[in-house]
Amino acid sequence: MTLLPRLICTLMVSIFTATAAMAGSVSGQAIDETGNPVAGVHVEVVYQTWRADQIMGYGESIKAEAVTGSDGRYSIDTGSLPPGEYAAHAYQPITNGGEQANIDLVPDNNATFIGQGDAIRNFKAGIVESSDELPYGNVGIFVLNNAISDFTDLSTAEMTLVNIDTGKTYVKAVRSSGEGLVVTGIPFGTYRASVSLNGKPLQVALWGPGLSDTFGASVVHDFTMGYMGNQMQVQVKP
Repeated sequence: MTLLPRLICTLMVSIFTATAAMAGSVSGQAIDETGNPVAGVHVEVVYQTWRADQIMGYGESIKAEAVTGSDGRYSIDTGSLPPGEYAAHAYQPITNGGEQANIDLVPDNNATFIGQGDAIRNFKAGIVESSDELPYGNVGIFVLNNAISDFTDLSTAEMTLVNIDTGKTYVKAVRSSGEGLVVTGIPFGTYRASVSLNGKPLQVALWGPGLSDTFGASVVHDFTMGYMGNQMQVQVKP
């Protein structure tokens, strides 16, 4: 073999070897709480390794995405992405009060992985009230506030929500959080909300700019309030 063909052959082998070495993927399945596959789930892998010169990236991210098929399965090629660690995240797009919202799925393994290897990440769909990864759950958040100039201790208040469309009723005690007194894990929808304290009903009004501050036994609203568009916020007084 002459020198030139030998060099070409060596170069092609090197390119093939490098390409093979950079191969990688993440795959898995999305299921519901009964184990049935869930189609239409968006799964994305997001770059987690950042150099000092990337810190001022103004929120830009490196990621790839796939959507689960009818069997709930997905596969994402990560070999063409920059070398480093990645995290997988899955969500279901839904409509909440006429606006698009995303419901996060729960991964069976939330550890990061190397993009130039093969990883398996499965996800489960369902309502999460609170967890280490989702402290405010993955659906509606009910936020309870004192009315202006009212200082009643509401830490033992109880909320009743009745879904306007289905009639399903949720009765839950509030809990303290970084958002104040909340109830989490309420499926999106329009609800009639009432609040009681030590068995006695409180007067309720919506809480927010441009909303009626008329108090009554209950209010009707959906979970489209707050900066994330996933809250129902009310104020109460005796």
